[in-house]
Amino acid sequence: MTLATSRIATIVAVCVSLVAAIGAIAIDLTVLPEHPDPPLSSGWSGVLPGVAMLVPGCLLLWRLPWHPIAVVLTGFGTLWVIDGLASAAVNLAWYEDREAWWAVPAFWVFTRLGSVLILPIQLLLLLFPDGRLRPGGWRAVSMVAIGLGLVMPFAFLFAPVDALAADDPSRTELLAAFERPLPTIPLPDAAWGAILAAAMPCLAASLVLSLVVAVSRRFGATPEERAQLRWLVWSGVVFVASLAIFPLLPTLLVDVLLAVTIGLISASVVVAVTRYRLYAIDRLLSWTLVYAVLITAIVAVDVLVVLAVGSAIDDRVAMLVAVVAVTLASAPLRGRLFALASRLVSGRRSDPYGVVSSLGDRLDRAGDTPTRLGDLAAAIAEAFASPYVRVELDRPDAEPIVAEQGTRTVAPEEVPIDYGGAVVGRILMEPGRRPIVSNRDQRLLGDLVRLAVAAMRNAELGRELQAIRERLVVAREEERSRLRRELHDGLGPLLGGVKLRLETARNLAERDPERSLALLDAAIDDQTEVIDEIRRIVHDLRPPALDDLGLVRALEQQAARLTGGGLTVDVSGDLPRELPPAVEVAAYRIVSEALANARRHSGASHVGVRLEHDERMLRAEVRDDGGGIPADAVGGVGLRSLRERAAELGGTLDIGPADGGGTVIRAALPLAHPDAQPEPEPETPVEATADA
Repeated sequence: MTLATSRIATIVAVCVSLVAAIGAIAIDLTVLPEHPDPPLSSGWSGVLPGVAMLVPGCLLLWRLPWHPIAVVLTGFGTLWVIDGLASAAVNLAWYEDREAWWAVPAFWVFTRLGSVLILPIQLLLLLFPDGRLRPGGWRAVSMVAIGLGLVMPFAFLFAPVDALAADDPSRTELLAAFERPLPTIPLPDAAWGAILAAAMPCLAASLVLSLVVAVSRRFGATPEERAQLRWLVWSGVVFVASLAIFPLLPTLLVDVLLAVTIGLISASVVVAVTRYRLYAIDRLLSWTLVYAVLITAIVAVDVLVVLAVGSAIDDRVAMLVAVVAVTLASAPLRGRLFALASRLVSGRRSDPYGVVSSLGDRLDRAGDTPTRLGDLAAAIAEAFASPYVRVELDRPDAEPIVAEQGTRTVAPEEVPIDYGGAVVGRILMEPGRRPIVSNRDQRLLGDLVRLAVAAMRNAELGRELQAIRERLVVAREEERSRLRRELHDGLGPLLGGVKLRLETARNLAERDPERSLALLDAAIDDQTEVIDEIRRIVHDLRPPALDDLGLVRALEQQAARLTGGGLTVDVSGDLPRELPPAVEVAAYRIVSEALANARRHSGASHVGVRLEHDERMLRAEVRDDGGGIPADAVGGVGLRSLRERAAELGGTLDIGPADGGGTVIRAALPLAHPDAQPEPEPETPVEATADA
């Protein structure tokens, strides 16, 4: 059986049931106002349970080709509606024309074929939820239950008229009016009487056994499977309990109670499908039921208004007034109800501007990134009617920021968050009653993500900028403290010593010239030490080689110092002489520290340094052929310093294994944009320059 044939069968069932339901209701509207107590049940008593079975059955049959549960619900739902039409037709023939051609087949359908209408209850209890009988000994119990359930259909389909009349004398007049001789199974009257008498007890036993089998499925089942079975078992117990009191009630109450209990059983299937994600049609079924109930309610209100106004005035003008009243009064309410139903089923996706605007307001009021992330999760859950949304935002050097909305019930779907061409996080969401399928839905989700991520990235950049400012202040004060210590503890005493020697030499110049000259020589030696100390301080601020030689030659000079003892260092690259000072210093320090680490720790025999640049980036690569970095090695101060120097300029630094062994360090430092030219200084008059 293919999906195409299953869908054709669904369409046929819907069309047949629709025609039968319209016919049954139309006949009821003709018969019941004048004959409120017809000989058979009203047509609606078969239509209501039939529709209750048809809705989930047809949706299942449309999605799941010939699934046993779908076939039971659809087939017997259609049969219930046809049975309602048959009973309404017999009632009409009883009062209008007992010789009508359709009276006899309608009576046969209601009296004979209608005996199978309880069988779907047993089948649902035995087959739900996987559509198969329980294996082992329970299969035998299930077959016994089905056999007992077939006793009543067998008796009513094949019993002769006399046996039916003898079983229930109230049928005699109807049988005489509408029953025609049909071939039957030749059994003694006593046998038929015994079979008809046993039909109801066998039906009760069949239902009880079916309930026992359904309850047995709960043992050893998963929590979700037990939840799916809970509702069906409960509704089955209600049906069996109601069946016991049917003989004590009038026909009208029996019809109502039968429709309600069968509706409960169908509703239990709906609950298992929608709440516990059974058969993967939960969203389709939920919005179908919502709109079906809404349309039914609106039609009922419109009809009541028309009938009320029309019956009060009772002419064509009054009916026209009633139609106008319905249009003016009900139309606005109808629009609001449909909007409410749409929001219940689909969320707020039909109003994308409102969703985006609402999220924008929330983001403006939010104070930090976690709050903004929670606002995004809430907006997605509200927009797409999703029961669970989890948003994760990655951070480079910390745990991701996470926000959740709702409670997770099933495995969610993952949607990556892309920003600036890179994946910066992900959204985990359970699809709502209607999945995200249209391009409009995809655009709305993308707009929400872009708006929120832009706000969060700005917040993160603001936080990082504030942290950078704080680090700059701290670094500046630390640098000032270092310079103060070096000037006070190093250069200050040296200059003080020179001053004392010079003063002493001046005082001894006349009395002891030789000693004065010796002090001057010592002062000159101290002055040399002062000059060296000044050069060291200046070198720590910015290596003079960068100004004298440029970055490449300065690194070659550094490589020459480290070459030796079995290690050779090569530097290659062609860079412009004029580079941003901060970039030059950072590149020099990073490469120098990498070379020092390679000499101290790698055991390499060769280290290669390559420098490249383009309009945006200066790239430096240091590659050695040493032993590499062990997997369990803990990063030290040197490696952390390299990363911090690159991060200060907005660059990146990667450390990893080199091809063929060893370690490679790659640094990318952004250069000033070529279009960013410094503002020209205001022209200075010649006179002012001269004065200066």
